[in-house]
Amino acid sequence: MLKHIKELLYSGRLEPGERLPAERRLAAQLNVSRAHVRTAFQKLEFFGIVKTYPQSGTVVAQEKMQVLESLITDALKIDKYDFASLVHVRELLEIEAARLCARNRTDEDIANIETALSECESMFHTDQRVSKDFAYHQAIAQGGHNPVIASLLLIITPDVLRYYQKYKVCSVPSEEVFFEHREMLRFIREHDEEAAAAMIRTHLKSLTDFSYTAPQNHFLE
Repeated sequence: MLKHIKELLYSGRLEPGERLPAERRLAAQLNVSRAHVRTAFQKLEFFGIVKTYPQSGTVVAQEKMQVLESLITDALKIDKYDFASLVHVRELLEIEAARLCARNRTDEDIANIETALSECESMFHTDQRVSKDFAYHQAIAQGGHNPVIASLLLIITPDVLRYYQKYKVCSVPSEEVFFEHREMLRFIREHDEEAAAAMIRTHLKSLTDFSYTAPQNHFLE
């Protein structure tokens, strides 16, 4: 996505300040899902390359070409995460998100987590398993009421899940996943910060262990 925008800028087909094509159109052009495009937009906005305006769409930042080139080049470097580093950062963020959720959650947050858990369990054996699992963890991150942590997880977790799907990482039995998810919710409901954090660490252990043995030349682009 970053490379595509760089090509558009260099070819003159896109200028600073102009609006990017709509999600549906970009998805068709690049032969990817709309969810992939939406995640890419979030990354681009995080790096300051684009800005999204309600009712107006996503617009390239109004910077000089040299500045945009530097931003995109830096973002491309950052975007080439090796899997082990990405998993390690995700684990750190998820643990802190669980602690904060146990401390700060509201009744509404609990209801949102319960809904996400129910959907995750009901669709565990469908092709929506990974996205629903992501939604459950994101509900916990939102319940921590630290928007920076929630945003960072929103940016990096889809890359972990892409690797997860491509290499069939950590095929954990449903009973184990359900138990750990429910225990997380129980500890969050009870305001038990350390128990919630410990359960997240247990939940991610198989993924973390795999990341240390995975070939380190696997980059997520």
